[in-house]
Amino acid sequence: MKILLSQGGWLTLIYLVLFLFLAHFAPFIVGALILGVFLSMLIEAPTALFSKIMNSKVASVLSHILVLGLIFYALITFFPVVINEGRKLFSMLSTLTISQEQLDQVPEWLIVFINNLNKNISDSALGLINKFISYAPNLITAAIVLIVTTSAIASLKSMVSGNLWKFYSIKDREIGVKFMKDTYKQFERFVHGQFLVAMMEGLFIGLTCFIFKIPGALFLGILAWITDFIPYLGVVISATPLLMLAVTERGILGLIIGIGILIVANQTEMWFLHPKVQSNALNLHWFIIIVAILLFGELFSFLGILIALPVVVYIRNFWEYFVIKIK
Repeated sequence: MKILLSQGGWLTLIYLVLFLFLAHFAPFIVGALILGVFLSMLIEAPTALFSKIMNSKVASVLSHILVLGLIFYALITFFPVVINEGRKLFSMLSTLTISQEQLDQVPEWLIVFINNLNKNISDSALGLINKFISYAPNLITAAIVLIVTTSAIASLKSMVSGNLWKFYSIKDREIGVKFMKDTYKQFERFVHGQFLVAMMEGLFIGLTCFIFKIPGALFLGILAWITDFIPYLGVVISATPLLMLAVTERGILGLIIGIGILIVANQTEMWFLHPKVQSNALNLHWFIIIVAILLFGELFSFLGILIALPVVVYIRNFWEYFVIKIK
């Protein structure tokens, strides 16, 4: 049987399999590494814009201050807001009283529904707390890896770029290095596209919260922008203070408005913004993007959404470089 792939092709395929293997069995470490690369590229995204109107070094410093400053602002604001609004919410619930006459007028099916809903919410909250506790050591390790990766990525980038030739044999060295560099450039375009999507997401949530008079619109918009890069957990993080602020300030109507804002933002991003922006950035059909995100999310959980499009681009480039060889 004739093997169609060159040695470089087989090596490229092995690298992908090894990465997916590590992503499956060490998702926290791999996820932290990828988020660290994401964050470093996020800092580079506004740098490119600022460089058009100022010195590149000044633009880099300004970009670091802007991105890291917004992240720091969101972090130091998040916990005080959640704690304060949690106290208000608890105070509201503790003073809420329903007379027996009012209770008798409530349909029995509604009481059963509310009781079941309370039980489900309590069970879910308990399960989430237990899961968080069990994942705490991994999360701490992942946070350390994230910080180290973000700070070291500049030196690592130049070091890896200068040693890419070592990943391939002499025969396939030129095409292998070209494949790696081209794939990395497309990965950068993917991150910059995600930056644009997250920015639009944060802008939408901030503006709608301001329009519907939900306090902390600026904070909520910045938080939505930052957490948009964290699969699954990011939605929970940004939704928690939004819904708490909405309820404590506007009651049940605020809760309905808050849920509506989150649903519209989430569904618009998933089915329109993300596929459209990444389709243009990566030259992929929007349907392939949606299917890839859903499939990898199912296979690799929270990490799957992060790696879905980079892996698809890697496979496409692998096919073009080493199988049909059109490059």
